[in-house]
Amino acid sequence: MMKKTAKVWAYGLMAAMLLAGCSGKTQDESAAAGSSAEAVTDASGTTVVLGTYKGVTYTPMSTEITDEQVEAEMQALVDANPVISEVDRAAEDGDIVNIDYVGMKDGEPFDGGSDDGFDLTLGSNRFIDGFEEGLIGAVKGQELSLNLTFPEDYGSEELAGQAVVFDVTVNAVKESVPAVLDDDFVKEYTDYETVDAYREATRENLESYAEASALVDMQNQVFSKVMDEAQVTVTDEAVQDYYDDQMAGYQTQAETLGIDLETMVSFYGMDMETFEEQLREMSEEATRQNAVIRAIADAEGMTVSDEDMEQTASDLGYEDVDAMLETAGQDVVDNYILAQKVINFLTDNAVAE
Repeated sequence: MMKKTAKVWAYGLMAAMLLAGCSGKTQDESAAAGSSAEAVTDASGTTVVLGTYKGVTYTPMSTEITDEQVEAEMQALVDANPVISEVDRAAEDGDIVNIDYVGMKDGEPFDGGSDDGFDLTLGSNRFIDGFEEGLIGAVKGQELSLNLTFPEDYGSEELAGQAVVFDVTVNAVKESVPAVLDDDFVKEYTDYETVDAYREATRENLESYAEASALVDMQNQVFSKVMDEAQVTVTDEAVQDYYDDQMAGYQTQAETLGIDLETMVSFYGMDMETFEEQLREMSEEATRQNAVIRAIADAEGMTVSDEDMEQTASDLGYEDVDAMLETAGQDVVDNYILAQKVINFLTDNAVAE
């Protein structure tokens, strides 16, 4: 799985980030594109003068994996899968109680206040104050009523600050103890048969992850320098096209969720005015980056072949090229592939400091 992720990262980097939703405008055929000192203007009027984009320097990121990192990664799996067993004693903080409960306000059950067979870890603070504390000392088969009050700032206006009663039945008390990293654990929770085999695979995965991270870091360094070297003048038309494409995508996403855009934006923790301002700023920067990508592709004579289309469809998990085009559209796919080629070209010609 890690190796597959690394491959997707290597292809993804700027390509997916920069050109998803690109307007698809092509370079003016008459524009001079071969020289880094000559201006290239596209159909929208956006102008690019490329600076140095070959032999750009970068500082390599370390990909060394230590024994301590390997052991920590393995231990994380152990910590995430403790041994849970039922015990015949009173519940303690940290135990898991399996409960049925019904919450009532003014003697009537309220929405969302009931469940059966629910596993609750005491001390997890998943319920309102007093609920978990009220179950400490409870034993299997016990029935109890908890008189509690919802906090004033609770999300439901109906329940905020209200006194309620939870009738609870304890079905079981369970304790959680740390698992032991041995061959039996490895067989149960991984695809390997022994601890040694799992340790070796863990190291390989961490190395793949580190290599992918280093590649992304290098690509970011190189592309950032290329952008700093380039002179880009974007038109309001080009920025507006990108903005409109992105906004349409968000509108579609909201409709798919069955809500309006303003409600969806609130999930991001912002109001519409802030959202629109940030989207416009992002659109201007993305338009600049797209223009530089297209100028380099044109300068280096990069094109999109049928083989490129087939490989991209496979890499991105589509059944075939037609399925990819139906989902994304020809312009977006072409721009994605060209961006991928440009980023690969820049990094292939980069120089480590």
